[in-house]
Amino acid sequence: MLKRIAIFKNIGIGLIFLLGIVSCEKDLEDIAVDLTGQRPFEVGDSIFEVIAYHRNVDSSRVDNNEPDNAQLNAPLGLLGVNTDMTFGAMNSDLISQVLLPLTGADFGDNAIIDRVVLDIPYFATRDGDQSAVDPETGLPIINEGGDTLKVPNFTLDSIYGNKDFEYQIEVFELGTFLNSLDPDDPTKPKSYYSDKEYELRDELFSGGFIPNRNDTVLYVERRHLDGDPSTVDDIDTIKTETAAPSIKFDLDEQFFKERFVEHDNPFDFENNGNFVRYFRGLYVDAEGFDGSLLNLQVSNASMTIYYTNDVVTDEPDDEDLNGNGINGEEDVVVKTKQGQRYNLGGVRTSKYNRNYAGSEIERPLTNPDTETGEANLYLQGAAGSEIIIEVFDEETLDYLRQQNFLINEANLVFYLDGDQDEIPSRLLLYKYDFNSFIDDFYSFRYGADVFGGELEYDDEGNPEKYKFRITEYMNRVLKGDDPIAMSKLALKNLVNTDFPQGAVRDTTVNDWNWIPKGVVLHGNKPKDNTKRIKLEMFFSK
Repeated sequence: MLKRIAIFKNIGIGLIFLLGIVSCEKDLEDIAVDLTGQRPFEVGDSIFEVIAYHRNVDSSRVDNNEPDNAQLNAPLGLLGVNTDMTFGAMNSDLISQVLLPLTGADFGDNAIIDRVVLDIPYFATRDGDQSAVDPETGLPIINEGGDTLKVPNFTLDSIYGNKDFEYQIEVFELGTFLNSLDPDDPTKPKSYYSDKEYELRDELFSGGFIPNRNDTVLYVERRHLDGDPSTVDDIDTIKTETAAPSIKFDLDEQFFKERFVEHDNPFDFENNGNFVRYFRGLYVDAEGFDGSLLNLQVSNASMTIYYTNDVVTDEPDDEDLNGNGINGEEDVVVKTKQGQRYNLGGVRTSKYNRNYAGSEIERPLTNPDTETGEANLYLQGAAGSEIIIEVFDEETLDYLRQQNFLINEANLVFYLDGDQDEIPSRLLLYKYDFNSFIDDFYSFRYGADVFGGELEYDDEGNPEKYKFRITEYMNRVLKGDDPIAMSKLALKNLVNTDFPQGAVRDTTVNDWNWIPKGVVLHGNKPKDNTKRIKLEMFFSK
């Protein structure tokens, strides 16, 4: 379908053009009349109408399985549930292998488990201090001097949706073995996508969950130091050096007693290769109608088994460690507090489930208008939606190539449609047909900063638009002696793995995406909408 070229007022002809004004104006006047039937656009600058519509992203790559590139090992986990009238419902689960402690997994003699805790740190920012409160009574905690005890105050980052809604979390033993290498081609790493199905085994935890910015301390009751489990002999207070908050799930102690402590095949705990085949990992499942989604750095997560065992030791001359009334004995058996930390490492991935029923995005995503475009554009990451942009039809492109134009600047501008919260801070525009970066993005002359895509604000500090400068790309497309193929363009949520890595510039756009933020943009309709998406070009001949 022939695109119509919009007619706009000349802005700064004298600054843009040095020579050829009369001849250029005559050429452009002729083609504008032929192609659009409207008054000719003037020499120097023009606005070209485009067509924009949606593409449903069925799945995103979500694993960390790129050992040759450290930055690509950084994809974040996504956990939680959220329902949004604009973008529909989503829930995301975390899946990870678990690695042996550095010192091995020997539980010693007569080990008794005190507690097993899965600990996943939040992204959080310290925001001053707050009064400490007793979690049972709700009363302030007073220090020895009679003053209220102060503890760090945090705000949670990378959390989206309804932060005060409770939803259900279940933790399972993972039944699917996670390969680091592709079984079909062992020379390549295996890729995991967000729609993959997994086998689940024993349930290790089930309970309600609300993100808690004050969950900074873990208390471990030790009941087996004196042989009487009905009494608490000691309480360990465990917190990180930064006292940052983390998610803590208590896992089934009986499971780990049978599968870890009492397991009689040392071969399974000999090395990580054997261990991840025996215990394939953890699956953290989020269920519910509404709540929040959290990006989490699973690489810092751990599972710790706190236990007590028998240790043979010599007593100091003034101590009776085994409680028999005699000090200073040699080779006495003492009940001793222990802990083994198993990091969530190896292969990590996620599973996303989306439901668009009843949401604003449902119709334009499932039945996009690819002929005339859309009035509103819905873009969301984490296996959500992308925007496809068609710039020129063949007739317009052929004519422009014949004119020997030099593009001084070419911009695509996307305006936000109304006030919105939790929108992406940066988007990426790329060549859809070739799944590759636009030249300006990785160009040594321009680069990512000039290329743009960052969220821009109006004079009152409100989010307004995303702007992309595609000057070098358009010059190469129109260059008469060696034009490159014109591609449809695509707009997506940008993540850190989108940036070209290393000295060798890989121009392929990766399909990782784990940030669920979404934004609604003005589309290319109606024509009287001054904030509709359009291509601005400033040129000379």
